[in-house]
Amino acid sequence: MELLELDEDSLMEIFSYFDFNELLALSAVCQRFLHLCQRHLRKIRHFELDYRSVVSRENYPDYLRNVFTSLGPTLEAFRFSGGYIMDDRLKQLIVDGLAAHCTNLRHLTINYTILNAHQLRSLAVLHGTLEHLDLGRCDLTDDMLGEFLRSVHPLRLITLAIPGNTNLLGGFFKDWTTAERLEQLDLSYCHSLNVQEMDEFLCYAKRLMAVDVTGSLWLQRSKDIFRKDGRSIAMGTNIPVLDYYKAG
Repeated sequence: MELLELDEDSLMEIFSYFDFNELLALSAVCQRFLHLCQRHLRKIRHFELDYRSVVSRENYPDYLRNVFTSLGPTLEAFRFSGGYIMDDRLKQLIVDGLAAHCTNLRHLTINYTILNAHQLRSLAVLHGTLEHLDLGRCDLTDDMLGEFLRSVHPLRLITLAIPGNTNLLGGFFKDWTTAERLEQLDLSYCHSLNVQEMDEFLCYAKRLMAVDVTGSLWLQRSKDIFRKDGRSIAMGTNIPVLDYYKAG
């Protein structure tokens, strides 16, 4: 009997012995293998992309395409940290893969990766499902972040973490009226952030109860802004911690 003559349950049992990268390779053999591999791969709900394992591949565009095609539709959480000298082509492929395939993503973490306005604009398509977003140390500016946050009404975001973006002054708060669901905001170590810029924004963010502005040079001058109108905001946030599958 040849392999393709086996019934689907038997093939699924055989395929269960293959690792992540072997399943990706097998998915390119034929449509039947693609279907079987996806049934295994889509059990992965939280995935972390390893920059070193990707960039070392000669055919990394094909590899990334297979990753997002196979995992994307059922992924709930994605995490990536690329480093500031990351290849821009690789960065764009990741952004495009997220935007095109991760239609049910609830948690997105991209850290230590310089994002430009075009890339952030592409990620705005995820607003429909995203509840927790971490763009720590991504070299964000007020203009690009403001456009990103105002691109849809209303946002589903419950948690927004943008720590260590030292170019942020607070201008992105201007006209940001789509934060009705926001409960936690991490602005730690955005040293130049003018907390006073949040004044009008706090009127719209009714559910916001946790703000971390550790390291803001303006905090002492403007700390009373969080107590106005009877609002009680605890300093510090509690970002959800998830277990991620990391392919070798």
